Amino acid sequence: MKIYLIGMMGSGKSTLGTMLAKELGYKFIDMDSYIENETNMTINDIFKFYGEAWFREYEKKVLKDFFKMDNLVIATGGGIIKNKDNKALIDGLCVYLECPLEELEKRLANDNQRPLLKTRSVKDILEERIPLYEYFKDIKVLNIDMNKAIKEIMEAIK
Repeated sequence: MKIYLIGMMGSGKSTLGTMLAKELGYKFIDMDSYIENETNMTINDIFKFYGEAWFREYEKKVLKDFFKMDNLVIATGGGIIKNKDNKALIDGLCVYLECPLEELEKRLANDNQRPLLKTRSVKDILEERIPLYEYFKDIKVLNIDMNKAIKEIMEAIK
């Protein structure tokens, strides 16, 4: 089984994903780190030299790579939902980690590593993406309390 975590940057996909994978005895993959390792570039450099469109195509290629794997918890990039065709490439449970705007702004306040935050506000990005997260999700979990969120996901798996 594969569990794909979707949600905004700062929603806790990597942190919760690591904990969930440990709980399940699965391997954890952070998709952005996976892409950085594959390309030998940071996400910032990919956006700078190749642009967002190239990055989104590479995300699609990586989703196809995951078809061959099993027993994974995958923290996707926050924008994986920008291409609706990616929904067909998510071959597992898709969990939307919802996080209120105020919490996201607090978590991302000092983050200067995210390319999109250089030109847009968290609020603008979130408002654009909520309908897409809703479209992709199999289940939605509020991620304020990580342990509670993991418990909800474990219940959904049963």
